[in-house]
Amino acid sequence: MLKTKIFNYFQILILSFLIQNGAYAITVSDEEEIISVVSAQLQAFQDDDFEKAYSYASPTIKTIFPDYKKFRDMVVGQYQAVYRPKSINIGSVSTEGGVPFLEVYLVDPDGIFVTAIYSMQQQENGSWLINGCFLSQAQSDQI
Repeated sequence: MLKTKIFNYFQILILSFLIQNGAYAITVSDEEEIISVVSAQLQAFQDDDFEKAYSYASPTIKTIFPDYKKFRDMVVGQYQAVYRPKSINIGSVSTEGGVPFLEVYLVDPDGIFVTAIYSMQQQENGSWLINGCFLSQAQSDQI
């Protein structure tokens, strides 16, 4: 009986540690929501609806860009591949250090193949928001 209590306590302790450090697996539902959020933001950019696009940004991003107009200026000025892609191919969700990332393969307005890595942040209510987007030239010219 004592062994069982110690074992259960140990399991709870490890589970608590993993959750606090973000080292848990995301669910299929989480992956679907992550893809949906990123896709919705990309569509909002296509529609020039920056208020809506801004609504998908995490509180961290909103601290850096305190209103949708500053966010718009940053996107239009530095993220043409995301703002006006010629082509979009949604990749897969992966995790690194407990943080989910979504790969999106784009062709920018100049025809350059770009990989966008979206960092995601889960909110207290369980929803997902975009916590960053890192662009790099794609390793391939096929998406």
